[in-house]
Amino acid sequence: MARLPAGQRREDYITAAVQIIAERGVHGATTRRIAERAQAPLASLHYCFHTKEELFLAIYDDMAASQMRDGFHVREGSGLGRAAAALLRQIAAWFATEDVYAQAQLELFFWVLRQDSDLGKQVYQVHLDRLEGLLRQGLRPDDDVKLVEVLARALASVADGLVPQWLTFKDPVMRDTTVDVIAESLERLADAHRIPQTTAAG
Repeated sequence: MARLPAGQRREDYITAAVQIIAERGVHGATTRRIAERAQAPLASLHYCFHTKEELFLAIYDDMAASQMRDGFHVREGSGLGRAAAALLRQIAAWFATEDVYAQAQLELFFWVLRQDSDLGKQVYQVHLDRLEGLLRQGLRPDDDVKLVEVLARALASVADGLVPQWLTFKDPVMRDTTVDVIAESLERLADAHRIPQTTAAG
């Protein structure tokens, strides 16, 4: 078996663990199964990740970062409502193509929450902070900045509901119709809270 760099080996274990978690849940993701799926030695897995918990948290961090790397973006100054609508469509497109990751992410989050509720809050807050950062890029001068946090939470809530719906029905028409309705609602909400801009006195 060819010797792989430690970074590549870690990625192989993470990918294998995601697949096993999506298939069997967190409790079914034994280190032996993960090593077999990665076609790598069990001892090497324990070298890369000292505990299964460390591996699971690395998976969660990797997935959260990959969502943002994989093209989640907002056009600068596009408006808060349009930014929220665009992000919702990007999130829906991501879990439609990466449904294994989306399922594993849900499984992992509930595992983290059961292990340590404070850690669960921290993990969830990471997502909210990323969404808020992206939404802020879309702000226009007449947008109500207080809506940024509200819309970030709304986006997270919608995404959390859409994932099991997609995994259950795998119906793209249902998904797209639902996303369109909610995206339009987010735009209308932001537009309804625009702040009137005063003109400078002549």
